[in-house]
Formats: sequence, C-alpha cells, structure tokens
Amino acid sequence: MSNDLLNSLTGLLTPDLIGKAASLLGDSEPAVSKGMGAAFPVLLGSIANRSNDPDFASTLFNLVRDPANDSSLLGNVGSLLGPGASSLPSMALGGKLLSSLFGNNLGSLGNALAGFAGVKQASATSMLNFAAPLVLSVLGKAVKSGNLNLSSLMSLITGQKSAYAAALPGPLSRLESFFAAPAAASYAAPPPPEPKSSIWRWLLPLLIVLALLWLLSRCMGGKEEATTQMAPPPVVEPAPAPAPLPAPEPAPLPEAAPVEIPLANFYFDVDKFELPVAREGSLEAVIEYLKANPTAVASVSGYHDPTGDKAYNEELARKRAQAVKDAMMAAGVPDSQIDMVKPVETTGSGDLAEARRVEVAIRR
Repeated sequence: MSNDLLNSLTGLLTPDLIGKAASLLGDSEPAVSKGMGAAFPVLLGSIANRSNDPDFASTLFNLVRDPANDSSLLGNVGSLLGPGASSLPSMALGGKLLSSLFGNNLGSLGNALAGFAGVKQASATSMLNFAAPLVLSVLGKAVKSGNLNLSSLMSLITGQKSAYAAALPGPLSRLESFFAAPAAASYAAPPPPEPKSSIWRWLLPLLIVLALLWLLSRCMGGKEEATTQMAPPPVVEPAPAPAPLPAPEPAPLPEAAPVEIPLANFYFDVDKFELPVAREGSLEAVIEYLKANPTAVASVSGYHDPTGDKAYNEELARKRAQAVKDAMMAAGVPDSQIDMVKPVETTGSGDLAEARRVEVAIRR
C-alpha cells in the first residue's frame, strides 16, 4: 500500500460511487464529487493539526487498532452507502473520530462544507460520516503493514501535512476553528509566589547612606583638624560613653517555594492495554515538566491484578506501560527521558481495579 494517505483515499471515489452517493443524497454528481473530495483533506489535516495533543493521539491510535476497523472495507466502499450502513461497526468508529475531532462544532463544519460544494447541509454531514471510517481504515492498513506504533503513525500523518493543506479549499482552510474543546482543562502552571517582604529591602540602602555620611564626616573632620592645630583645644571632660546597644538579630532568609513534581496514574480495564484518561495526576503536566527539565527522567511502571496467568499478566502490564510511553513520545518527549521500569512485583496493590495501573513518576 502506498504511504500517500490522501491519494489512497481520493482514489476510492470512482464515478460509480459518486453516482450512487448523488442518487442517495439527492444532489448533483459534480457537487457530491466536490464535497467528498474536500472531506478527506479536511479530516487528515485536522488529525495532523491535533497530533500534539497526547489525549487525542491516544484516542486516534485506539480507534485505528480497534478490531472493528477492518481494512477489508477498502474493497467494499459501497457498503457505506447501502441499506443498514448506519449500523456498521466501522460507521460507529467513524462517528467517534468525528466527535473527538470536532465535538459540537461538527454542524458548523458541515455548513462550511455544504457552502463550498453547493449541497444541502445534511448531505455535507453525510459525506463526513462516509469519509471518517475510510480514513480510519486506510490508517489501520498502514499500521498493520508497517507495524507502526503511536509515534510512527503520527509521524506518517504529520509528514504529509503540506499535501493536505494544498488540497484544502479556501473556505475550509482554517480547520482549528472547528476543533472540539479539550475534554479536560489543560494543565496550567501555578502562579509564581508573591515575593516575601524582607528587612534587607530598606536596611541595605540605609546602611549605604550611613556609610556615606560617615566618610563625609571623616573628610570634614580632617580639614578642621588641619586648621586648628595652631591652638590647643580646650580640655573638656569626656562624657560617659553610652552603653552599647545589642546587635540586631539577622533577618531570616525567605524560604524558597517548593517545586511541585507532577505524576500520573492510569487505570486500565480488564485484559486491556489501550491508554485511558489519567485518573490521578496529569500526563500533560508530566510532559511539560520533562520538556522544561531536560535532565529529569520519567519512570513508567506497569502492574496487573492477581487474577489469571502470571506470565500473561506480566506481558499485559508491559504493554500498558508501553502505551503510556508511546503517548509521551508522540507529544515530543525523547526516549532518553523515559525509563521503562519493571517492578520487582508486578502484581499491583489495592483492589482489582486499582491493581491494573501504570504509574508515571519523575526522578531528577
């Protein structure tokens, strides 16, 4: 299979398929051809632009590797236009892809596509629903034939961004305006601590002024001494010296604000290693910390519950840890900053749900 993703998809749009789609949608064949031809670069370009989002990248990879994403669909594209197409598993996967990409903005994207192609809005939405499972099927075939992991799949997609951009029509070129809002609020670094008041802020200038006054008095005193040496000074009984004041205690130095080191824990379903959303901590926080601290290293450890065959479970725990590592590398963390650490005991603590986890911790 060619690695030219866009040409692989547009090559599926035969005249017979366009005619069948036009008859089903009730629009002209030229308009349907124009709309369906734009749907593929819209989807591929949107996926490429979202590639830096580790949560989206993980969701995409899970959809691509889903058993229902059967590449045999590419040999029977017309089944997506036949009776009962809406109940096909591949259509359900395509719907999940559209939802993760565009969320509530899918209707706005359908309006823009309808305006460009000259079709009804419902027809434009149907074209996106038709294109999404084909995109997943082409990506799934590339993953299987090339034995790609998450990082190499995202590299394949982003490496062809210029082709998607060149094929995008002008009204649809601003894809980011249609993207779904993030599922969870992105990690924001805590505000810097307010500087603590210190006695040195006013004591140091005061000491400098006093030193200057002392030097000035010494200079003035020297001149006076030179001019009065001719007459002996009168004898004056010295006044008793005042008792020395106790030295002030030094002001305590302000304590440095502790730097919070992020962590993340992932909890997996039974016999699954697809990456879930972190239930404790934030993978994005870990990634941002590693990028800001190049000498820091993330330890990734996988665990399993005590049920079943231990050797099988240990391999399952390793795959779970590998899925987390793949998501981190796809977000730009180098391999040198990720350490796959196999625990001495891979059976996790806690109840069964807590035992099936991957822990991500930072060491400096």
